Amino acid sequence: MKHYDYVEWVLYKKNLLDHRIHKEMEEHLYICDECMEIFLSLIDEEEIKFAGNIVPEDFTNKVMKDIKGIRPMKRTIKKKVKPTNDFFMYYVAVASVAIILTANGFFGKMVEVVPQITSNINMEENRFKANGIYNFSEKITNSTSNFINDFKFNKK
Repeated sequence: MKHYDYVEWVLYKKNLLDHRIHKEMEEHLYICDECMEIFLSLIDEEEIKFAGNIVPEDFTNKVMKDIKGIRPMKRTIKKKVKPTNDFFMYYVAVASVAIILTANGFFGKMVEVVPQITSNINMEENRFKANGIYNFSEKITNSTSNFINDFKFNKK
C-alpha cells in the first residue's frame, strides 16, 4: 500500500492536486490510519471554528432522535439439515439401484461372465510371464548402456 507524505497531504488539503490524484488520496484515507493521522494533524483551530459555525448546535440531538426509531435488522439463521436424513436418502437410492439391477438380471449375467473374464486374465498372465524374462534382460542392458554413456559425457 502506497502511503502519502506530509507535503502531499498539504497539497491535498489546499486542493492543488489533479482531480484523479485527489480522488485516489481521498479513497486512501478510508483504509489507512497512518495517513488519516497525518491529514487530521493538518486541521487547525480556525478550521474547527469554521466547521462549528456550519454544523447546527442541535445536530447531535437530531441524529440521536433519528437513531432511536431505527430497529436493527435481524439476521436470518439457516437451519442445518440433519445428517441422518442424508444417510437415509443415500440408502434408499442404493437399495433402488440394487432392485433395478436384480430385476434386469444383471447379477445373473455376472455369474456367467466372471468365470470367462478370469480365464482370459490367466492366459494374459502366462503370456506376460514369458515376456517378463526377456523384458528384464532388456531393461538391464539398456540401463547399463545409459550409465556408460552418461559416464563418458560427465567425465570431460
